[in-house]
Amino acid sequence: MPHQVCPRCQRANPAEAIYCHFDGVVLHQGPGAVGPPAGQLLHEFVFPSGRRCRTFDDLVQGCQYEWEDAREILRRGDFAQFLAGVGRLDLARAAREAQTQPDPDIALHAFVGSLPASQVQGPRLDLHPRRLQLSAVHAGEQRQIQLTVTNQGKGLLQGKLSVTEGGEWLKITSGGNGQCVLKTARDQQVTLQLDARGLAAPQTYSGKLTVITNGGIAEVPVRLDVTGVPFTRAPYQGATTPREMALKMRANPKPAVTLLESGEVARWFTANGWTYPVQGMTAKGVAAVQQFFEGMGLSKPPTVQLSETEFRLECLPPEVPRRQVMLRTTAKKWVYAQVDSDVPWLKVTTPSISGPQQTQIAFEVDPTLLDAGKVHQGKLQIVANAGQKLEVLVWVVVPRQHEPFTRRLLRPFLAGALLALMFRLFLALPADLYARVLSARTGTPVPGSVDSWLQPPSLEGVFLRQFVLATWWLGGLIGLGMVWRRGGSWADLLCAVLAGSVAGAMASASFGMLLVPLDALPRAVLHALAGLLPASPWIGTPVWILVACLCWALVGGGIGFVLGSLGRSGTRFLAALAFPMAWLCRVCGLERAAALFVPEG
Repeated sequence: MPHQVCPRCQRANPAEAIYCHFDGVVLHQGPGAVGPPAGQLLHEFVFPSGRRCRTFDDLVQGCQYEWEDAREILRRGDFAQFLAGVGRLDLARAAREAQTQPDPDIALHAFVGSLPASQVQGPRLDLHPRRLQLSAVHAGEQRQIQLTVTNQGKGLLQGKLSVTEGGEWLKITSGGNGQCVLKTARDQQVTLQLDARGLAAPQTYSGKLTVITNGGIAEVPVRLDVTGVPFTRAPYQGATTPREMALKMRANPKPAVTLLESGEVARWFTANGWTYPVQGMTAKGVAAVQQFFEGMGLSKPPTVQLSETEFRLECLPPEVPRRQVMLRTTAKKWVYAQVDSDVPWLKVTTPSISGPQQTQIAFEVDPTLLDAGKVHQGKLQIVANAGQKLEVLVWVVVPRQHEPFTRRLLRPFLAGALLALMFRLFLALPADLYARVLSARTGTPVPGSVDSWLQPPSLEGVFLRQFVLATWWLGGLIGLGMVWRRGGSWADLLCAVLAGSVAGAMASASFGMLLVPLDALPRAVLHALAGLLPASPWIGTPVWILVACLCWALVGGGIGFVLGSLGRSGTRFLAALAFPMAWLCRVCGLERAAALFVPEG
């Protein structure tokens, strides 16, 4: 099969080939065959802007002037397809290799460099300065510097400038994401921002700028020398390092107390990007200087110990026991500590302590926060020199106060009587005034008269229906409150109102029927007093309510007395019955009234 041999690489090519498939050299063809001149493209290449390229020089110049479009064309593979179509498989291979570059500017720059242009002079990158070196920059200082990007060739220099190292303190003000777009025919100024806030001093930091354009690629090293902000307060002014400050303090320690306690030294450390050596609160007095030296590692912290590690106390309210424990060391140094407790009833009266060789920790116990008849445990947590942690255990017993037998029985009686009295007064409005007086039909006996109260209400008549109408809504209100507290939705609230209303109506009907036998004793007492009272309803109704409440209170007191005599289980049951009344009194701010409904202290 006929073929052509490349005169340069001596490799075989197809007979119809115009260029060598391996090195791009024009092949010698037979007599009469006409090949394109050197540097001539077999077909025109047209850019999206309409620029036409007939030679490789035109193609290179087009890429330089149409840089952004050329990047996209290379990425899509159009260049590789075109070059393969004109017989330049070597250049098509170079285009495909350039596509593998992650950076599109670098990819296009490499591709343009592989094209066999002969007379085109494109853009040429130059930078001023080529190296940035900033010295004597104080910690926390901010500066702006200028970098000039110059095009020393012809055409339009295009590309980007980015921060590749030191991005935490080196920024480009005219671009986002640490990059700046370059596009200039002559010069372009780029403003850089140096931010030394948060950088520790004295220290040297290195950064790097990378410039990628169609006129070349360059890197600009950046060096930043951060120096410390001098301390300005006398007598330690001029100190630029923590060690220099410590040496000045050692020579003159007394003025350091005020500067350490006020936080002036800590703020100076923060301004220079240094970690302050003192963790937690600053000690008081001369101990603050020793605390600073220990944190700096210039002084060995003394070993501290407690005079006592455990206390066992017994107290009765309103007695407030107070105790002290000594924190001390055998070394001739100051001791300091921060003291806290892990329970509210154990109160530290000296939370911050310090002293030469020893200091005293004072604390007290609030017995009003403790339950009687139990053993309570608390803990003093102490953080002393250089973070040494110690603990003091405090055990407290509050004995149950002796209460006479008659008082122990009288309290349940009083609680039961008050509970029954309040409940009957609550029923007086819906059951007596509304259902039996206001809603009753006129007749004999007259509603509200003494004779009418001597007769029990008829369950088939008006009483039961009106009593239910007056009290059924309480169930809906209670259901709404319960679901509201649990954060229910509007649908849940509606269902709660409906279910509570139905339950309230059923409970009202049941209790209305029970009210007839429960009021039997008040009716008997009123019957004995009937001969002494006038028949007027204005007298009969108040007397009936008074007699009913007193009888209910007497019966309730008797029930409370019986429950109290049954011991702890009985008083707990009575306390559960009285809980709603006690809660209502507490909500209204009546703490003493709430205590009356509690049979136990």
